[in-house]
Amino acid sequence: MTELAGVPLTQRQQLAVACRTLAAQGYDDKLAGHVSVRDGEDGTLIVPRLGRFWDEVTANDFVRIDADGAVVEGVGNVNPTIVFHLELHKARPDIVCALHNHPPYGTAWACAASLPPQLDQTGANGGGTAVVYSEYEGVVQTGDNAAALARAYGDADLAVLAGHGTLVTASSVALALLRAMCFEHRARKAYEVLAMGLEPKPLTPELEASASAAADVYADMLMAKYAQRLADVAPDALHDDLTAAVGV
Repeated sequence: MTELAGVPLTQRQQLAVACRTLAAQGYDDKLAGHVSVRDGEDGTLIVPRLGRFWDEVTANDFVRIDADGAVVEGVGNVNPTIVFHLELHKARPDIVCALHNHPPYGTAWACAASLPPQLDQTGANGGGTAVVYSEYEGVVQTGDNAAALARAYGDADLAVLAGHGTLVTASSVALALLRAMCFEHRARKAYEVLAMGLEPKPLTPELEASASAAADVYADMLMAKYAQRLADVAPDALHDDLTAAVGV
């Protein structure tokens, strides 16, 4: 559990930290992107309300939806494509957090429907198995399309969605944030090496495993540091009116 000033961060606060942090690192495709976190055993998800840039989102911009996508806590509408998250969480009970957007380098590889090679330690720090989903069929807004995509994702942890963007899943918001940053780093370094006209030299599976051995611990440390940074520059972003809030 990630803490700030000795107090656990709520799920909404962690999501605000994740969105703000990723926006500062290039996840800024206008109003695009969505994220969800499974909160409890009742099948509900916490998701962002529609119409906020990731660099301005606050803990109060997240609402709770039920298994049918209806808002049951908080105020606001949700992105219709959140139906994919509902199906993904149903198919994968192990997933706590799912995060999708169109980061620059990850989307470049999506345009090529190809998986970037894993070339360095930083790219491997978040761990996880990556796949390519090559059947782009437009915006996912129906339950059938969402269920098909969820099935295609299988037991992966990261995906390049051809013609679309990237998808990252994890057992915590902190680990999803780390994986998202590492996956974009991986995509960027692979692009840069190829742009140099050189032959990429992928890490061995053993080196990848070694680099990600402490991913959970590292993820919590990073979440705490990014939360403190956000509390210092924009404390209102962490005010959570719906659940017990960290005092900032």
